[in-house]
Amino acid sequence: MPPLQEPSQKLLSLFLLLLLPVIVSGCSQGPVKITQVPPEIKTEYFDKGARPPEANTPEHNDCANTHWHYGFIPKVSWDLIKRERAADGENVLIKIRKVDLTLKLDITMWLPEKASEDVLAHEKGHAAICIDIYKQASKVAQDAADSVVGKELTAHGPDFETTLKSALNDVNQEMARKYREDTLDKANVISAFYDKITMADHAASKVNSKVEDAELEYERLAPELRKQRAEDERKIRELIEKQKLKQKEHAAKVEEKSQAGTKPDAELQAGTKP
Repeated sequence: MPPLQEPSQKLLSLFLLLLLPVIVSGCSQGPVKITQVPPEIKTEYFDKGARPPEANTPEHNDCANTHWHYGFIPKVSWDLIKRERAADGENVLIKIRKVDLTLKLDITMWLPEKASEDVLAHEKGHAAICIDIYKQASKVAQDAADSVVGKELTAHGPDFETTLKSALNDVNQEMARKYREDTLDKANVISAFYDKITMADHAASKVNSKVEDAELEYERLAPELRKQRAEDERKIRELIEKQKLKQKEHAAKVEEKSQAGTKPDAELQAGTKP
């Protein structure tokens, strides 16, 4: 990062999980089809005294920023295996048959109108990190989609449409989480390393080497980061399973009460005989 007399660099990042189907062209890979849109990079300039809201950060009003948005647009095809009514709604079992994914990367560099060469080069370094990661995005997405194709999912809800949406949302979120880990999360960590490395020396001529240093640092720490991530996922799965168990127990109680309320009159009146 540059010294105090230069605008300080901050970053904003966003992961977009869009659940709307889109019409695209791409390479079919069996039950998984992936379309990777070329990255789009824009440079926006602002007057320090009239900075647009979309370029702001909580810390400063006159700093340069690079914003990156990893888009992940899934379209899932499924087969209905089982559908049954329950006392409080419906139970649905589906099998994931095919997954179409569209991947995007949008990068916007927000710069003061009179940004120095070093400031511009620094922000380009953030963009380069995001693009390097995006080069492997298709493989990451393929792995994420492969993990759900052929999978059977059960869901419970008040009606078929709501239950189905819930099941598909779980699938989309599972894929998005796997994809995000090796795109957005990775970009955030490497960019943080990059900012730290460039804090003492932000010369434009050294940006490429600093980007490489940050990426190597990530690879060095990757096993530890993955271990921590796996532990976090384990805790999340435990919480989800506990919640599902509570929902099943609740559904069973509701079903039991429903059956008790439909007993024959003779049985219901047995306790009231003289």
